Amino acid sequence: MKQLYNLIRRPLVLILLVLAIIFIFLKLNIFSGIANWFKAKPVLIDNTPLVIKEIKAIAELNTATMYQEIVLDSVAISSSPVPVMINPFSLTPRPVILKKEIVLIIKGRVTAGIDLKNVSDKDVFVQDDSVSIKMPAAKITDVFLNPSGIETFYEQGSWSNEEVTLVKQSARRKLLAEADRQQLLKKANAKAKAVLEQFLRAAQFKKINIY
Repeated sequence: MKQLYNLIRRPLVLILLVLAIIFIFLKLNIFSGIANWFKAKPVLIDNTPLVIKEIKAIAELNTATMYQEIVLDSVAISSSPVPVMINPFSLTPRPVILKKEIVLIIKGRVTAGIDLKNVSDKDVFVQDDSVSIKMPAAKITDVFLNPSGIETFYEQGSWSNEEVTLVKQSARRKLLAEADRQQLLKKANAKAKAVLEQFLRAAQFKKINIY
């Protein structure tokens, strides 16, 4: 009888031990953790390189243009190469002072925008449906003087082609000064931000931060 009891006792203890382990595992939520080992997990893909590639595809984004008519007035004073006798009581000839003036009307254009070719992964942060981008500052991308739009409004004296060219070159500086007065770069930044935001919303981003 004792031998039969010992024979039954051993498997009974093992069963109780297994039940106790199962109970502890359930309490500690270990089974659910083990089950998760075998579950298919979503593949997390970093979309940052893709976003950077799409942004670079836009390349240079020209977003603000100023058209302006510039009036240039230039006066030059020179001495006559041939001296003349001014004072009849003096035997020393004196040069004649010559004054000449030219007024040009020049039509020009200044374009501003942002260059996206140098955007790197440190400038873009992507997480789920959120994206944050550090936008490059706008810069002047083109200053154009229309050759067919240059009109001589007034001319006094003789002006060489070289002298007229020097006057035309000052038109570029005047155009840039006018672009600065009209805050063309600020307007280009604002427009570029709006265009990028529209692009990112089309790419299904919900939370967008452009700074």
